Amino acid sequence: MVQSMWLDRESGAKCYMVPARDLSIAWRDTPRYWSWIHLADSRFVCWLEIHGKIHSKMLSHGSAYAAYVVYKLDDGSYGLDWPADASVSIGGTDLARKVCLQPNPQRSHAEDVVLPRERDDGWMELELGEFVCERGEDGDVSFGLAETKRLNGKGGLIMQGIEIRHKN
Repeated sequence: MVQSMWLDRESGAKCYMVPARDLSIAWRDTPRYWSWIHLADSRFVCWLEIHGKIHSKMLSHGSAYAAYVVYKLDDGSYGLDWPADASVSIGGTDLARKVCLQPNPQRSHAEDVVLPRERDDGWMELELGEFVCERGEDGDVSFGLAETKRLNGKGGLIMQGIEIRHKN
């Protein structure tokens, strides 16, 4: 269930926020690893895997969009500083890229790793990928983030959700 919808001021395109509770998150129903509280002290077993989807008919056809993870990091966050695999899929077209939730200044990242930016509202956002919702498109837009190669502990991620909005 989509929690919020708004129109982009410049293009008039529909934009959505898919809240964290509506995403598929590995171990989400195991209290030992994931807490559903407003300022979560979230922990993952040893991998991070978050996926969501929205039906293409909910979006404005012909508009360019991007999917963004909207989150904060707890002061004691750990294990989130390695590149993760991001993906966006629509109508048989799959986009994959490397992203990093918590860049580590002591570790250099490849130039192709997408880094987060701080928003005006104090949350961080990390672009998972871009897509265009073509006229006649009838199916799901899927998006996700996974880091399952390094089996180290991960914790301190506070998820608001994944935002789908018009790409300027």
